[in-house]
This record gives sequence, C-alpha cells and structure tokens, in this order.
Amino acid sequence: MAGSLIGQVRGRVVAHLARSLGLSHLALAEDAVQAASLRALEVWPAQGVPANPAGWLYRVARHEAIDTLRVAGRHDVWPEDEEAAAASLPVVPPSEGRFSGELDDEELALLFAACHPALPTASQVAIALRALAGLDLATIAAGLLCSEAALAQRLARARAQIAPEQLRLPAGHELPPRRDAVLTALSLAFHAGARARTRSAGDGAARQAATTLCGEAIRLARALAAHPAAAHADADALAATLLLHGARLSGQLDEAGDIVLLPGQPRDRWDAGMVRMGLVHLQAAQRATHLSRWHLLAGIAAEHATAPDHARTDWATIAGYYGWLVDADPSAAPRLGHAIALAEAGAPQAALERLRALQGCVPAPLQPHALAAMARAHERLGETDEALKLLQQAADAAPHAADARALRRRAEAISCARAGPAP
Repeated sequence: MAGSLIGQVRGRVVAHLARSLGLSHLALAEDAVQAASLRALEVWPAQGVPANPAGWLYRVARHEAIDTLRVAGRHDVWPEDEEAAAASLPVVPPSEGRFSGELDDEELALLFAACHPALPTASQVAIALRALAGLDLATIAAGLLCSEAALAQRLARARAQIAPEQLRLPAGHELPPRRDAVLTALSLAFHAGARARTRSAGDGAARQAATTLCGEAIRLARALAAHPAAAHADADALAATLLLHGARLSGQLDEAGDIVLLPGQPRDRWDAGMVRMGLVHLQAAQRATHLSRWHLLAGIAAEHATAPDHARTDWATIAGYYGWLVDADPSAAPRLGHAIALAEAGAPQAALERLRALQGCVPAPLQPHALAAMARAHERLGETDEALKLLQQAADAAPHAADARALRRRAEAISCARAGPAP
C-alpha cells in the first residue's frame, strides 16, 4: 500500500521541489524525495498513511534538501512557504481513476525541461526517467542499451548543461522538439515496470511497485494527450500502445509467479477495459497527418490485443508495421521485431536471414531475445535440434532467472512435442 502510493505521487513531489530549488538542484530534489520515500516506508505502516501523502513526502524531502544545502554552506536557495507548497500537492485520486489523474503543470514542466533539445536524446530520456519515475541507473541503462558508467557520465554532463534553466512550462513552439524524448521516456518507464513485474516472484511489494510504475507511465501518457499545451496525435498513439500492453500484464504471470509467454497467455485474464481505452486513443491518434513510430507501435499492440487467440494473430499485418518501423528506425530492436513477425507470418527463412545480418550488432540486453528468435525460426523450419540448442544459449544469456526459466520451459515444450504423446 505505502509503496504504491509513493509511486503514484513521487513524480509530482520531485517536480514541486525542483521548482522551488531550481533545476540546478534537480539531482538534490531526486535524492531528497528518495530519502523521504524510504522514511515513509518505515513510518506509514506503523502510524498509518497521512491524509495527503504527497504533502507529507514534500515536507520531509524539503527538510532533507535544506539540511544538505546547509552542510554545503548554501543559504541562497530555500524553498518558499512549506505548508502552502505541501498543501497545494493533490491527494492521490481514487483507484477507479487509476489512469485519469490530471497532469500537474509542474510535472509537465519538469518532463519537458528534462527533455531539452540541446541534449542528446538518450540524456533527455535518462534525466526524465530519474526525475519522474525514480528509476535506478541500472534499469535506465538497460532500457537505453548502454553501460551504467556511461550513463552516469552522461547524466552528470546533461544536468550541468540544463542547470541554468528555470523550471517552467515551455512555450508552444518549444514543445515539438522535445516531444519525442518525452514519449520515449514514458515508454521506457512502462517497459521497465513490466520487466520488473516478471522478476519479482514472491515479492509482493516489488511487484506492486512495478505495477504502479506501469500505471504512472500510462497516466502521464494519457494526460499528455489531453493537456491543452501538449496534446498531439503521437501522445494518443503512445497512450494506446501502453494501454494495450498494460491490458496483457494480468496474463503475463502464472499462479506461481513465473512468466507466461504470449502464445500461452489466457486472454480472458487480459483487462478488457484497458483494451477498449487503448483503442479509443488509437482512434484519436488517426487525426495525424503522417504515421510516426508511435502509430506503428500502437498498430502492432492493437493486432495482438484484438486477436481472438494467438493462432489467429494477423502476423502479416504486424510484419508490415515492423517493416515501416525499420525504414524509420533501422536500429537493432525494430529489426529484431520484424524478423520475429516474419517467422510467425510464414517466412522463417527470411527471418533467419535478417537475424544473421543482425549478428555482431545486437546490444547485450537484446542478445537472449535474438537467440530465442533464431530458435523460433528454426523451429518453424522443422530444425528442432538447432532450435533447442539456441534456446539453451538464450537461457544461459538471460539477465534474470525468471527469463531463463521461461526459455527452458519453451525448450521442454518443443522436446515433448517432438517426442509425441506418451504410449
């Protein structure tokens, strides 16, 4: 309960504190809110959750930040009226409004301030994920397919570069150059939460925190699409994508907490309300004058979410979407997705050719996925031995035990199918 509430209000508290401290102290605001969050996890279970959790966190974080500034000999930056600032933070909306919270202007300002066009896109995304989602360096580095050391250096340079700026809502003409990085940050935050859910077997609090992160990414994407200053078809397309992926989270794990791969997920466990909501955003996204990568990703997610079952998924259409996506973004991830779709659409040999062309340029976090994709292509060609060998390599390379178990279960299923029914 406490962890979920903290996840829902954390971004707003960081934005509120960063506004009063100034962007030059963004890292201090992040650290202070993190310290306040840890304190809340100690205090709230024993004393009860306060009436305004965000206000409580703000007050504790403010004192933490002031103590740090005082030790550093800084007396020129003090947050203003503590009680007024704390009281202005909204109480968390009820659970039935889980994806409908309004986007606070300070929260939006921090998101767009972090995504400054003078910075490389990866740096913009990293700052936004640290500030609003509170993700650790390891998680962000995995999402950006880089090392933690390189990310830490990138963050330090980026914060120094944006430090002189004031935290404000950018003017209308300043929003478009920052939009794509904002959408990328929200997408990565959602997928970081989704990955964390699959790796939290037996840890209910960790799974709830991961689920909250997914929900916050969806809330921000939906609110961004509705905000008068930021509304855009690409934001609707992202909201559609995250909702359609989010609808499948409830079927992603079995009762033991193990990963259930997409072909075996019980579709009656998917969240039908989220699917409907996602399709509404997808319809709104069609007002665009051109297809962005967000529209293509939303189209792929919609094909999965609306297929009656895995066997009747329209893989040819998905492969077409991926083909257009590769034309716009020829990096490893879209090319890998295209190859997977081709194998499922009945072109496993073409998929293998594309996967072999990728060898040597697949980032380490994607390597298990590439090996599993090659295994599936060989399986579709009837080359079971090669498929089993590659699945073993994928399991050995998997970054987490839950991923490795899922891959080994898939190998067991292939072996059982090859052996045929028991006599």
